[in-house]
Amino acid sequence: MKPSSCGPPFLAAVLAVAASSLVKADSNQWTIQGSYAITPTTPLRVGNQRQLLMDNYVVEDRRACRRTVHAPRKHPANPLLSTGPGGLCPDRSFNYASVDHDREEGLYRVWISSSVQIKQPTPPGFYWLTRGRYYESTDGIQWRAPVLHLVEVDGTKANNVFVGGTEMTYDSVGISRTPHQWQQQGRYMMVCHEGPAGRDPHPELVAGGQELRLSFSDDGVHWREQKENPIFRGQSDTANNVCYNPERQVMMYYRRPPINAGEIRRIAYSESADLIHWSQPEHVLIPDELDPYSFYCMPVVKYQGVYIGFLHMFYLRPPLVRNGNNEKHMQIDVELAWSRDGKHWERHPERPLFLETGPAGSYDQGMVYAAKGLIEQGDQLGIYYTGHENLHISTMPGESHLCLANLRRDGFVSLDAPEDGSMLTKPIECPGGNLHINARTREGGSVSVSVRRGDGQFDGARLPGWNHQQCHAFQGDAIDHTLQWKGQTGMQALQGQAIRLEFNLQQAELFSFWFE
Repeated sequence: MKPSSCGPPFLAAVLAVAASSLVKADSNQWTIQGSYAITPTTPLRVGNQRQLLMDNYVVEDRRACRRTVHAPRKHPANPLLSTGPGGLCPDRSFNYASVDHDREEGLYRVWISSSVQIKQPTPPGFYWLTRGRYYESTDGIQWRAPVLHLVEVDGTKANNVFVGGTEMTYDSVGISRTPHQWQQQGRYMMVCHEGPAGRDPHPELVAGGQELRLSFSDDGVHWREQKENPIFRGQSDTANNVCYNPERQVMMYYRRPPINAGEIRRIAYSESADLIHWSQPEHVLIPDELDPYSFYCMPVVKYQGVYIGFLHMFYLRPPLVRNGNNEKHMQIDVELAWSRDGKHWERHPERPLFLETGPAGSYDQGMVYAAKGLIEQGDQLGIYYTGHENLHISTMPGESHLCLANLRRDGFVSLDAPEDGSMLTKPIECPGGNLHINARTREGGSVSVSVRRGDGQFDGARLPGWNHQQCHAFQGDAIDHTLQWKGQTGMQALQGQAIRLEFNLQQAELFSFWFE
């Protein structure tokens, strides 16, 4: 009988061709040989800035890798400050906080909105009166309340209140350093939600007379309002905050949307190039199928070229089941969002929590509000927050507290290879120096890098002398590790060239890389 053409000899030949193709693929089979007709990709100019990996800004491709959001560790000294009689804050509740670390003065500063309940006979009930309190620390853990003698509260000015009183409520105070171009107006700037105290005392006014106002201060204590105030009329009783965008030279303002945009518990954005003329607030984040009904607020900070948003999830209705067994209702957690321009935001597709309420009976079991500001201290990032014992129901008892959580430097999101994975960058203009990584491996894991061409002609071809075999593979856990290749002294020979970096990750987590 004549043998079939699909028998073993034919199969062996097919396998041999396939094996040969794999060898060729490893020998630049798929390299595009450029000519005058192919325009090279403009390489990214990353300079010495750390490259975070939560998005695809610098990433061309990744294989067998996944991104992981890392939650900060709550500090064992928590709570650092508490409300209630006998403490450094006699008020009923902390709301939103802003933090700053002055390295020259060796001083940590925190400004907090704090509230008390005022009984109202007609109509029967109560209303909240909110003011701003100021605290200082030399280590960020032990805090004191300076006596400012500025605002009279309960018959005395011997307190640490820097804004507020009995006739007006000052809520949602957001404070940050003033960008260079406006520093003549003051070292610090504050956005504040201001309105008459009481329950709808002026219904004939827009939002009962509530306004958003901008103020400046040289010392963070004595404030003067911008003469063009208010910047907005209307309600935004949440963490109002501003963040400067140096690329477009505008101040970005995050607040609640006005009612003409629909539901107010969303994240709205407005911007200004002169702090006087502001764009109409527009939605930049609305809940989708994986989210609870409401977003509460989103303080924004810029870190290593990325705008980090602490997106507060409000489980208003209906109760939301997370992770299959955790029913949330009237609580507030924090997720992580990120953006390269401050307007277009991304999140991890699985929506892991970043800063979560504590277990039943803990000091932050009800709500957590991430503060405005990010403290860089050595190998760690400090994220302050207010933790609340009570749920988002004002009649429930419970104190609130200033708390701290610490995160590994660059540790918001890592690119992980549980087994064997890789990541290829987009073309980068090599700035020279050395290649540094922030990474962690399991026992037996490693990180190595191969350098490829990124200039369009033979784009992707491996550069001789810069392959994985010649790279001294990293093993262990390091915030800052310098990679080296056999026979190479740094990357000065590649300075100015368009290159791609191919990271080979074996049971490893890569948090960032940079040139220095």
